[in-house]
Amino acid sequence: MIFAKIHYEQPYEAVHDGMLSFLESRFDRVKGGLQCDSWIWIQLGGQKVAVDTFTAMTHEVKSASAGSHVDEVLSALRERYSVEVYAEPEMEAHED
Repeated sequence: MIFAKIHYEQPYEAVHDGMLSFLESRFDRVKGGLQCDSWIWIQLGGQKVAVDTFTAMTHEVKSASAGSHVDEVLSALRERYSVEVYAEPEMEAHED
């Protein structure tokens, strides 16, 4: 499910390193890479939150389920980025 979109002016490739470093400073278990798309995975309490560009040209915040793990990542991202949180999560194409 897609919970939010992050807005910024630059191409996502230019945002990736700073966003990854910021999230690494806030959470213990973070992995990321830039391979045609930007992807950042945060592990919280056995749940994964993805911040990636797999289905958009800007980063989206995704997870298999809603919960405090998503809320924690959204709260952190709001400190530095313009985050549009959807009223209802959107389904990814593979979740239909």
